[in-house]
Amino acid sequence: MNETTSQMSLLDAIGMPAPEETKKPKKDKPAKPAKSEKKARKKAAEASEPVAASTDTAMPEPAATEVVANTPAPIPAPAEAVEAIEPLEAEAPDGPIAANDALPLDQYLCFALYSANHAMHGVYKALLKEAGLTYPQFLAMTVLWENNNVPVGTITAKLQLDTNTLTPLLKRLEAMGLVTRTRNPKDERQVILKLTRKGRALQKKTEHFSSCILSSTGLKLEEVMDLQSKIMRLRDNLREAGVDV
Repeated sequence: MNETTSQMSLLDAIGMPAPEETKKPKKDKPAKPAKSEKKARKKAAEASEPVAASTDTAMPEPAATEVVANTPAPIPAPAEAVEAIEPLEAEAPDGPIAANDALPLDQYLCFALYSANHAMHGVYKALLKEAGLTYPQFLAMTVLWENNNVPVGTITAKLQLDTNTLTPLLKRLEAMGLVTRTRNPKDERQVILKLTRKGRALQKKTEHFSSCILSSTGLKLEEVMDLQSKIMRLRDNLREAGVDV
């Protein structure tokens, strides 16, 4: 009898129960899914496969998307190339200009005429200095060089000036020995103007004025004549309008 059997017999004799063998606790194994659950998962997986396939078909290919996305933006033309392009003419605004729209000074017709007239006087100033005349005096002498021995009314009509403005000018020309003023024997209310020899000789000193003015305009003779005709028509139209502000 071995030692273990002796111990058990001794315990039985005393009346004590033998100690129970210590059992190791078993680990709980995960419950296996039921067959019905497996079938449900399998059906769900099969149902999701065609959806994924259709989704892949509908979406654009990644390669094509990357090509479009990576396409370089057009490079702007350099400043030198832009400056080399000939500027386009400014187009006139469509429709009538509203009365309350403020125009820049350069678009005023009156200023264009005024500034051009001022520039013309600047060219004449150097020429008239040689003749010893002012511009209004030169205009009056030009009328007399065309038609001599005429009443003052003819000069005022030609120059489109009133008598009060023209009379001091004619007196100055008389004092310079260029014209004479005499009463008309038939109508003493009229004053007749007549060139003197000095006044006639002065015409030769101004014969080159026309060519100098034409050269200064930078225009051809036909262009100057057309421009003059348009300006004269503009002047007449404005006078006929006679709008009092």
